[in-house]
Amino acid sequence: MSVKKNIIGSMAIKCISILVQLMLVPLTLGYLSADLYGIWLTVSSIMLWLNFFDVGFTLGLKNRLAEAIAVGDYRRGKSLVSTTYIMLILIFVPVGLIGELVIPHIDWSGFLNVSSEYNLQLVEVMRILLISFCLQMIFNAVSAILAAFQKVAFSSVFPVLGNILSLIVIFILKYTVPPSLPALAISISYLPVAVYLVCSVILFNGVLKKVSPSLRSIDFSYVKDLFQLGVKFFIIQIQIVVLYQSTNILISNLSSPLDVTSYNIAYRYIGVASMLFTLILNPLWPAFTDAYAKRDFPWMKQVYRRMKKLYSLLFVAIVLMGVLSPIVYKLWIGDRAAIPIAMTCSVCLYVAISMWSGLHVYLINGIGAVTLQTYVTLIGLIFHIPLSIFLGRYIGLGALGVVSSMCIINAIYAIVFTVQLRKILSGNASPVWLK
Repeated sequence: MSVKKNIIGSMAIKCISILVQLMLVPLTLGYLSADLYGIWLTVSSIMLWLNFFDVGFTLGLKNRLAEAIAVGDYRRGKSLVSTTYIMLILIFVPVGLIGELVIPHIDWSGFLNVSSEYNLQLVEVMRILLISFCLQMIFNAVSAILAAFQKVAFSSVFPVLGNILSLIVIFILKYTVPPSLPALAISISYLPVAVYLVCSVILFNGVLKKVSPSLRSIDFSYVKDLFQLGVKFFIIQIQIVVLYQSTNILISNLSSPLDVTSYNIAYRYIGVASMLFTLILNPLWPAFTDAYAKRDFPWMKQVYRRMKKLYSLLFVAIVLMGVLSPIVYKLWIGDRAAIPIAMTCSVCLYVAISMWSGLHVYLINGIGAVTLQTYVTLIGLIFHIPLSIFLGRYIGLGALGVVSSMCIINAIYAIVFTVQLRKILSGNASPVWLK
């Protein structure tokens, strides 16, 4: 029942989120030029690389805390939460301080293949984004805690609130402040951090009080327990950084910031299907942790069958979205940016493949059998950048080469993880599939 409530609640919240995200694109394009917008997308994606620095603690926390809650061991849960927060602080405070010292000494305009006139702005933007993302990585732990309590829909409210506040501020900037990358960075990055901070204080004094962090509950003996599972997620996260967050940089380097804009607009549009699918998958992660602990295989198989049917419907939706894309782009962004049909088709293929792979990954992560995933995802970590350069520069595909590389690597993932999940659910999995 909690899964259904989470899915319904998440869908309602995500609809608002999608609407806000769609409104942000033309509003931001209206504030910046298409060229500056492409630079912004590239720069902001670099900061998302910090996601892997939490070394999987928050994802490990989600599974371990869910197990503690399932048996009513809130004392252990409180220690897990407290230890996770102190470890995140010990990781991200030094990262922020070191980054602030290093950033001014990097030639950002040369690295991003843009005019040197933007270098001072880029240095300022990188400093702003570094601090905001370090803070967000610490405060974002509350989302994993809510997920462990199977309150995924609740946690999805935070980024929506942050985006709504950013939307309001950017609207004000458009009419009061000349186009400025630092001003945009502040409005988009610091407001979501403020939301996470305020909501964390409220929740730990309310519904999450049983596991609220405290200095007395810090127990470094749990670090090993969190790390054993977390390190596997860490390797997976590094791959995610390389495969997804390097995309804008690769496109900018192999083509131009304008193609970064076209890719992101196409992905924002086609990615609506992926967002809808992901919001349904999110509650299934902790639910599968609970079901697998109870060996409730009939329920897990039933959910898997239903999710495959839903995927089929969304696949048809992706095809229709691709066909209608010229009309949608015209209504959505007008003449502010040109989106080649080849880019839209490539993104459609990528989204369809990654959604199928994602279905299996979420359920496998809930079960906790992620050892194989850590090895398989090394394919993306090792080959994505050289394959993108080969296809983009030497085959001459440019930006399409980067998207093609993502399609190829995700197709490999999809095949392996489909086999793994089916073996686990059938009860015929050998140890290599279960670790």
